[in-house]
Amino acid sequence: MLAQSVIEQYDALIFDMDGTLIDTMPSHAKAWEQVGQVLGYPIEPDAMYELSGSTTYIIAREIMKRANIPEHYFEQIVEMKRKFGLEMVLENATLLPAFDIIKANLGKKPMAIGTGSHRTMVNLLDKKFNLRHYVSVIIDSEDVKNHKPAPDTFLKCAEQLGIAPQHCLVFEDADLGVQAALNGGMDVFDVRTNQITKATR
Repeated sequence: MLAQSVIEQYDALIFDMDGTLIDTMPSHAKAWEQVGQVLGYPIEPDAMYELSGSTTYIIAREIMKRANIPEHYFEQIVEMKRKFGLEMVLENATLLPAFDIIKANLGKKPMAIGTGSHRTMVNLLDKKFNLRHYVSVIIDSEDVKNHKPAPDTFLKCAEQLGIAPQHCLVFEDADLGVQAALNGGMDVFDVRTNQITKATR
């Protein structure tokens, strides 16, 4: 995926979680569809993929707009999506190839996970895959005020790792996440294209 010789040029590695390290996206898509079935509104998960890296709240707003779902359903939709999502992710989530990079650099590089997922989901995936055995820092949606494409998630990862942002390499699978890394002055490896985009300094 990415040569170790390239990784050696960086002092720390920061990873997005959903779609980068762990294959959760199909489960999230099914959860959104199930919410629609319960409420009687046809929900297409396109907005979830377009806004990948955003919080459930942001994605819910866009999905409701596209499906013409009344505003008073908002909190119920978020709660249902999280419930269905947890159940489906627990059952179906698998590790993606980028996790091999984490395993290969365990004990060699400071590493962190920066995700737009909520803490309950992070804790469930930590329990399933023992994430905190591999990384010393996990920043979730509850740790920052401004979410991707704002750089706050990745900047907080770098801060807690004690490494300057320009010496970190971010791994991402979504446009908003790639932009968040670049906005934070960090180079980013896009797992979809296997290409590094350098931040302007």
